[in-house]
Amino acid sequence: MEHQAPSTLQRLAVVSLLKKEEALAISAVVGLPWFLFPATFEVAFRNNHTNILRAMVPAWPFTCLPVGALMKTPHLETLKALLDGLDVLITEEACPGRGKTRVLDLTDVNSDFWSIWIGTYKKDCSHQDMRQKKSVETCCYSVVKKYLNVVTDLKLVNSQLDECTMYLWQWAQQRKGSVHLCCQKLEIWADSSDVIDILQSVDLHCIRELKVTYLQIEDMALFGSYLGQMRNLHTLMLEDIMNTYRNIDSEELKEEWMNTLFSQLPKLHCLLHLYVDYIHVLVGSLAEWLRHLKNPLETLSITCCHLIQRDLDYLPQCLNLCGLKHLYMSYTILEELKPLGKLLERVKDTLQTLDLEHCWLEDSAFSDFMPALSQCSQLLKINFVNNKLSLPLLKQLLQHTAKLNKLTQELYPVPLECYDNRDQVIIERFDEICPKLLDILRSKRQPKAASFVSTICRKCFRSCVYDLEGRHCLCWQ
Repeated sequence: MEHQAPSTLQRLAVVSLLKKEEALAISAVVGLPWFLFPATFEVAFRNNHTNILRAMVPAWPFTCLPVGALMKTPHLETLKALLDGLDVLITEEACPGRGKTRVLDLTDVNSDFWSIWIGTYKKDCSHQDMRQKKSVETCCYSVVKKYLNVVTDLKLVNSQLDECTMYLWQWAQQRKGSVHLCCQKLEIWADSSDVIDILQSVDLHCIRELKVTYLQIEDMALFGSYLGQMRNLHTLMLEDIMNTYRNIDSEELKEEWMNTLFSQLPKLHCLLHLYVDYIHVLVGSLAEWLRHLKNPLETLSITCCHLIQRDLDYLPQCLNLCGLKHLYMSYTILEELKPLGKLLERVKDTLQTLDLEHCWLEDSAFSDFMPALSQCSQLLKINFVNNKLSLPLLKQLLQHTAKLNKLTQELYPVPLECYDNRDQVIIERFDEICPKLLDILRSKRQPKAASFVSTICRKCFRSCVYDLEGRHCLCWQ
């Protein structure tokens, strides 16, 4: 018999039960039928009945307890109650035949579990399908079954963890023989002198997504050896890696860090998504970055950077970009787009996203790659906002993108003819020209979300936007 979500009457009964004397309520909920456990737990969680939660965790009838989807904001007392419940599982067989918890999932990845059990799930899903569905995809394949797995994300800011994360980390450290702390997403922000302690305490094989921001070059050199141990890493984000040295050794430091990083990249066999943002040491080294990768990338994001001609020329030659799905190069200085056009020809059957916002490109640059753009039949999203295109060139561009039937989002710059000599939008021209541009797309297909966006207005600090509805900046409302 398939599970059915609790009726309104059942849910009211659960709420009434939890309002009873706490000792009586705890005794009652532990003995509930298994199919009433999720709804009861959810009500107890949202109402901060920590003692009831502490009693329910050891009796939880499923292998995974995905509380992260309920815990929208960290709450220390609730976390302590959950971990106290796990301690019961660790120290004794509290509920023979009932307690099955092997994973406490603190990440916000599986709201479906709760929506199914409390009756708000919109899709068809049988009880059997729901029980078999993994609520968290871990990479702890080597961990023996005797361990309790606690899955969480870690964020280290200025060498500090937040209160809840610190408590969890210390709790796990004290129970190394029975608890496996699985960190799938790690963020490191700013000065992180204590990051090595964290990296030494978590299973690096579990990390799937790594974001490193505002570190100094010398910190990255120390961090590099740990990066190579993240064998299941699929997403690497590097932002604002700074060089604070201005002495004669700065070039040597830069080379040391780059070599340390490059030596680790071949070990990342699962890497699919590479994001590089505001890293000046990238200039002239793009080939070295990409050449060291073992597998083709699905996402390449290079933003707020400056690529010289040597970098651009390597893009169409790179074997690791042959199946690229997402290319982001916003706020990046590009000297020309001819190499990019050659890259588009190679990935025309896979590319889904192309973002060239604010690349300071003019007509001549766009002319070089428009024919290749029109062949990218799988494109879903394009963004060319804040480039300096004339009306004739923009019309040509629209003739090419009008052939792309799968586009769900397309952003174009307002043509130069809509501005005065102070780069302010002339609203009469804007209202006259933009509808005609939209008609070019409509002559070939019905656009789903197409917009023409101006530069930022100096008065209201907003853009004029013309889309399927037509809008102005705040100055003209």
